[in-house]
Amino acid sequence: MEFYRKSGLVLIAIAAAFLAACSSSSKSTPVTPPPKLLHIAYTAIGASDAVGYGASVPCTTASPAVGAADPTCPEPGADGYVPDLRNDFLTVGFVAALQDLGISGAVIGPDIQATGNMYDSITGATPCQPRPPADAIPANFLQNELPNVNPAATFITIFAGGNDVNAIVNALACGAGGATVASQTAFITAEVTAFGEDFATLVGGAHKLAPSATIVVANIPNFANVPYALQAPASLRQALQAVSVAIDTDVINTVAAKGIPVVDLECNPETYDPANFYTDGFHPNDAGYAILAQLFLQQALSNNPAAPQSQCSEQAISTSAARQALPIGRALNLPRY
Repeated sequence: MEFYRKSGLVLIAIAAAFLAACSSSSKSTPVTPPPKLLHIAYTAIGASDAVGYGASVPCTTASPAVGAADPTCPEPGADGYVPDLRNDFLTVGFVAALQDLGISGAVIGPDIQATGNMYDSITGATPCQPRPPADAIPANFLQNELPNVNPAATFITIFAGGNDVNAIVNALACGAGGATVASQTAFITAEVTAFGEDFATLVGGAHKLAPSATIVVANIPNFANVPYALQAPASLRQALQAVSVAIDTDVINTVAAKGIPVVDLECNPETYDPANFYTDGFHPNDAGYAILAQLFLQQALSNNPAAPQSQCSEQAISTSAARQALPIGRALNLPRY
């Protein structure tokens, strides 16, 4: 089944053409785009990125401890890729209504949520023990966001995977995958497979709930190369890379073959520029969110969306060391997306 409706893409492309014609027409012969053509009902599915954590003016729900979506988010003047994208649509002439379902700290599904909640982080009260409620992963996209998708949505963005990478790698460090490279690789493969099943359910469910919506997804960076991980031990960076690249290669990038545009963050050098990050070295700042919004806009307006790259230098960390097993029994201080 193709979840991405090319008819929706054509409507957006036609609207862009109308706007171009309008801007180039003389004052005596204005071109007015049809109002219905320019209306977008935008729904955003995501985690703390969707509510602008790290932005100068995030939504009031941007704290990682928040466990419920705020349907009024973003507030007037808020920053983040979701309000930025809505504003970008307004700038090019669309009327854009917004439903922001983002929940800080959320992962994609209940399976990875359960795995993540089995192992508290090093900054938690009980490292490598079950997370206490105050520090638990609060929600997941399938159970807490997907059911709330607006059936009248005509445009949906999905950005998933950041919190999942950290949950999987923290579980690995706490012994969930055993102590050898082989056993840890098998654990990563199983978790990425679970992510893939959840991602298919998420995209398919969004399409079923809002059958007229154009869906655009983003892949994730190689988290071994973002600022917060650059000084980490080689074994940790290798684990972050193994999970990140597998999620992109084996799951998110594959939906492009079904006609779903993919924003390629993994192979975009701007994704790794420290100037585009919040002080935690993990979340985007205003500049980073503005770039992400523009990348979503480009894929939405394109009549031939660019496919994600299958290979790029950003997929590999700058070390030739052989893969090392991640030492177990040491919970990690990994941020939440």
